[in-house]
Amino acid sequence: MLFTVFLLILFVNGISSQQGIFEPYTFGESSCTGSYKWTTWYDTNDPSATQGDAELTNHIQKLFPTFMCLYPTAIEAQTSYGASPTTTGDVFRITVKDGFLCLNQQTANYRNKICTDYKVRYCCPAVAS
Repeated sequence: MLFTVFLLILFVNGISSQQGIFEPYTFGESSCTGSYKWTTWYDTNDPSATQGDAELTNHIQKLFPTFMCLYPTAIEAQTSYGASPTTTGDVFRITVKDGFLCLNQQTANYRNKICTDYKVRYCCPAVAS
């Protein structure tokens, strides 16, 4: 169902292949400072041939409640081998609220290529030691 809703959003917004949606547009090491720090990288899902790859915020929060905050301020995604998602040719959506979503059907030549495997990390309040 989530993939269906995501697909509908992409269709309504007219997203073409080789394009990502960011909110806000860039996150990186310098996006998480002060009393915040980046979590470890999470790769909770492998790409499937029928749907794609999804690293969903609420799923990660449920799997790792001790390590993942409820209200992250930023998200960053990479391929499982450390490359930027913008280098893969995949169409994806990344938001703090939802996480990272890539649908095979939105990728150019999707019958011959599935979404790359991705990982995400979040900017969360630093735990006082």
